[in-house]
Amino acid sequence: MDDTLLAWFSQWYVGVFFLLMGLCVGSFLNVCIYRLPAGKSIIWPTSHCMACRAPIAWYDNIPVASYFILGGRCRRCGAPFSARYMVVELATGLIWFGFWLAYFKAGPWAGLEGPGIRLGADHPGVYLVYVALASALVASGVIDYDRKEIFTSVTNFALAVGLVGSFVWPAVQQVGAHGHVLPGLTGWDRTDALVVGLVGAAVGAGLINVTRFLGTLAFRREAMGIGDAYLMAAIGGCLGWEAAVLVYLGAPFLGLPYGIWQVLRARRAAAGPKGESQEEPAPPKVCLGTFLATVAGFALLGGAFAWAGPEWGLGPRLMLLAGLLAFGASFIFLRGEEEQGMEGSPRAAGSREMPTSDAREVPYGPFLGLAAGVMMLVQDFVVEYFRPGVEAMWHTVAG
Repeated sequence: MDDTLLAWFSQWYVGVFFLLMGLCVGSFLNVCIYRLPAGKSIIWPTSHCMACRAPIAWYDNIPVASYFILGGRCRRCGAPFSARYMVVELATGLIWFGFWLAYFKAGPWAGLEGPGIRLGADHPGVYLVYVALASALVASGVIDYDRKEIFTSVTNFALAVGLVGSFVWPAVQQVGAHGHVLPGLTGWDRTDALVVGLVGAAVGAGLINVTRFLGTLAFRREAMGIGDAYLMAAIGGCLGWEAAVLVYLGAPFLGLPYGIWQVLRARRAAAGPKGESQEEPAPPKVCLGTFLATVAGFALLGGAFAWAGPEWGLGPRLMLLAGLLAFGASFIFLRGEEEQGMEGSPRAAGSREMPTSDAREVPYGPFLGLAAGVMMLVQDFVVEYFRPGVEAMWHTVAG
């Protein structure tokens, strides 16, 4: 990293620029949040009032400020605008500024060595990939909260940014890698980072696939939505496999209070007029092929990393490739499961964006996104706290 570029990136006026940029991105996210579920273009027509259909002038479309200037109402017809538009814009702006502050300025304030609170995160490429992921998680989380659906157009964008960003800036994966060191898979840092990103995507989606299959069989109801697998693939592809595991383990604690409340509400709503429960629907079908391919992928990846040691020979590389192919097969099965679930859906016929999960009582996507946001800030501290115990258990089992 060029020291001159890093010094420029750390200037306060750059942080203010990213604050303003985040506010503008938040405005665009509002468009995506409304139009994607409706099957409308996110490009055309331009922003307009939903009541009188009048286009919103540029001076009335300034993020956050216009809401207060207009008193939250349309200038032409006076119809109220939802305050959530302003909240999404403000939250996105604060995320962009907060990550810049955490990566380039917060270290000395927190009594840490280096400029930020995450080792190696003071890198423009890391910052840009992470705020792109965070922005996608905001849009996906709000849509999931509203409609209990996750759209692959959002998650695939985040995954593509993570993989391309990893190839362009290997530091994207290095900052989240075990010991901040990329494994010497190919002999070139860029392709090593790309492979690590693919492994992270596979692990993230694989954890959801296993949970879906076993949970659905155990509880006779959909344990997790198909869209959650795509969302975790994006998270793992951007942050790496270690972060994907931490997000998977941490999200239930963040979502537990809300989940309990929603389940209790659903049970009360499902009760008959005299308190008698209605007949439960048949359990959803889950694909055995997805589960078996995922398990095979985990076994092959684990074998590859255990066999490789400090050096990656031909055998471990082939096993790693086979593991990634197995995860690829699991996505093929998952896509087939998704298409079966959409048959007969009244939205599927005319929708340009296909939802990737059936309606669920508890939208899990927002909590996966929240856990990912936390890990983007404090992953080093979490890993440092838990790694000794995990390594001790591993040595006990392996020895």
